[in-house]
Amino acid sequence: MSSVLVVTRDAGTGVLAERALAAGGHDVASAESSDAAVRRLFSVRVDAVVVDSSIGDEQVREFCGWLQSSSWACPVVFLAAAGARWLAGQLPVDAERDEIVVKPCEGKDIRHAVEKAVSASGGARPETISIGDLSISTSSHELRGNGEPVQLTPTEFRLMSYLVERRGSIVPSEELLEKVWEFYPGTGSSELVRSHVRNLRSKLRLATGGTELVQTVPRRGYRLL
Repeated sequence: MSSVLVVTRDAGTGVLAERALAAGGHDVASAESSDAAVRRLFSVRVDAVVVDSSIGDEQVREFCGWLQSSSWACPVVFLAAAGARWLAGQLPVDAERDEIVVKPCEGKDIRHAVEKAVSASGGARPETISIGDLSISTSSHELRGNGEPVQLTPTEFRLMSYLVERRGSIVPSEELLEKVWEFYPGTGSSELVRSHVRNLRSKLRLATGGTELVQTVPRRGYRLL
């Protein structure tokens, strides 16, 4: 089944959603604010996010805008109070994927909306990312190949995942700082990227038995081979 993050400040709504989703076999994580939700997404893999209007219009807009522009965007189910202003198209809603459930509602309404949204996005995310003989667990962040199993940190996993998405392309440090670390454009240190790429290379060598997978292109960036 899927893994779902429920973002709500209302305890009753949180319990309603969590019980209904758990009854449907889904794993559930929770957060009470947009900032807490972002922190949770850095540590858990989710297939959908339930966002309740109880966290406030501004937090809803900011969080959903951040989520849709991040490298791990996923479908969103919005829980809207009847007559909520942001139903009028003020959120980054994907009409072919995201869902809106108007409160008051039942737990099954939330579960059905989540399952519909996940299905529309192509189903639950794969448990592993494969690159030749190398596999990466999307839940445990473990690398397995022809060498020894290696554990990636959450940041190394995000870096590797982004390089996989852009495999074969040269990715500048500035792009990695924006997409992996979520720095504003023009901020962040290229040394931070170099340090993490260096650590990631070392772990990839261990996991693959010595294969070099990340190439440095001088003055341009990095490329996953």
